[in-house]
Amino acid sequence: MFSKVEVGKSIQLALAPLAVLPSYQRKGIGSALIEEGHRRAEKLSYSYSMVLGDPGYYKRFGYQEAKRFGIESPFLVPSSNYLAYFLKESPSQINGVVRYSSPFYE
Repeated sequence: MFSKVEVGKSIQLALAPLAVLPSYQRKGIGSALIEEGHRRAEKLSYSYSMVLGDPGYYKRFGYQEAKRFGIESPFLVPSSNYLAYFLKESPSQINGVVRYSSPFYE
């Protein structure tokens, strides 16, 4: 699942942490979901996807620490766990704290 988020004056996407039932893990389901989500997001002209999660997992898909791109988490989490991914080959430069919709803060 992807949610729209604001970073500076741009609208980007945030990937919800991924979970696959243990009996279905290591069969490529999570990878297929992420890759298809990225493909669709790029087709819709989004530039970035952010995720709060395990860097050991998400870095396999090209996610890097978001702070490297000037993108900051709105949550008090280690920077190594807040990641960003370029959806386009030449993304526009953005900077700022990610703003999720209000239900994420309740």
